[in-house]
Amino acid sequence: AGAAAHESKDAAPRLEFGEYLRRVLAANPDLRAARASIDIAQAQIDVAKVFPDPEITVGVSQYDVTRRGNPTMAGAQLSMPIELGGKRHSRVAVAQSGLGAAGCDFEDATRTLRGLAADAFVDALYARLVVTQKQSALSHLQRLVTVNERRLAAGDIAQVDLLQSRVEAQQFQADVMAAQGELRAAEVAMAQLLGPEVEPIFDAVGDLKSAQLALDVPRLLAALEQRPDVRAAATRVQGAERQITSAEARRVVDISLGGGWQHSFAANIDERIRAADLLSASVSVPLPFSRIYKGELEAARHTHRQMQSQLQAVRARAQGELRKALAHFQAASGRVALYDQGTLSDSLSVLEKILYSYQHGDATLVEVLIAQRTASAVHLAYLDALADRAHALIAVGQAAGLTEDMLKL
Repeated sequence: AGAAAHESKDAAPRLEFGEYLRRVLAANPDLRAARASIDIAQAQIDVAKVFPDPEITVGVSQYDVTRRGNPTMAGAQLSMPIELGGKRHSRVAVAQSGLGAAGCDFEDATRTLRGLAADAFVDALYARLVVTQKQSALSHLQRLVTVNERRLAAGDIAQVDLLQSRVEAQQFQADVMAAQGELRAAEVAMAQLLGPEVEPIFDAVGDLKSAQLALDVPRLLAALEQRPDVRAAATRVQGAERQITSAEARRVVDISLGGGWQHSFAANIDERIRAADLLSASVSVPLPFSRIYKGELEAARHTHRQMQSQLQAVRARAQGELRKALAHFQAASGRVALYDQGTLSDSLSVLEKILYSYQHGDATLVEVLIAQRTASAVHLAYLDALADRAHALIAVGQAAGLTEDMLKL
């Protein structure tokens, strides 16, 4: 069935796993906010490319308010700061490292969101399977009540047996109602990842039995270096190295080149002072007394060492998460195999045989109810193992940083 196909007029749309992931990655508001960090980092590169602005000064440098014949002088001067030591290049390099880290952070946010969405889908699918199983058990008990009503009318059983079967059916009906509430909560959790305006009006479609079983462990371990948070940490180490280069470049003094033009007006009183145009040139060099202090450079070096330590910590955490997820997956797979190898079918077979014996008067109602509870508990435990295996597989993909769909639901 298609992702948006309707089984009936009033049926909720059926949503498959792959389609749900695509919708989450396209519509999730948190991911849209994370994507804006890339645009901000790109803008920081443009900021880093800016050259120092030249400065022009225009004005009157001399005016004789005593009117004793001194000439009036006016002029204009252009001053151009010159950055030395590769300051602009180092600024751009630092900003480019920031852009690379922002891109890795966005990929990591996407990785995390994929894991959350996959877990939410599995929870909803598990909750739906639990509701189906409990409804099936309730249906069996309701049929048992019907059988007991006929047997009581025929005088084959006491009234207490009918009452006990009704109580058991009502208890299972309460369990169905509780399971339906859990399903509703799981569907709400799914919808929340699509945004606050989305209503949970879809049904998760899939089969937890179809989770991938074989894992290429060496490939998963090799993929750790490409995990987005590991690459982000490595990029920040590179950025810290460039910060050191930038701090060293800022210790080189800059100069300013100036050129000016000045016009001297003729004096009104003394005709010997005639109008004249004058040119000037200058070089301005600061006295670098502030370079005695190296706090900025030392801070950059300490930041670099800090980023290196953080990279080691991220790598160790990623490897630990992967090994933990693999161990969890192996344990969950073992549980599923145990049920598949006969535990589930044996519990159903016992229930069928006891029901047959009860209908022929060879078993008690208590034996039937115990068998029903056992079969229901075993089936629920099987579903729990399937969901646990699916969650463990999601954790493996998350820990390895894979973007592919490992569930194959």
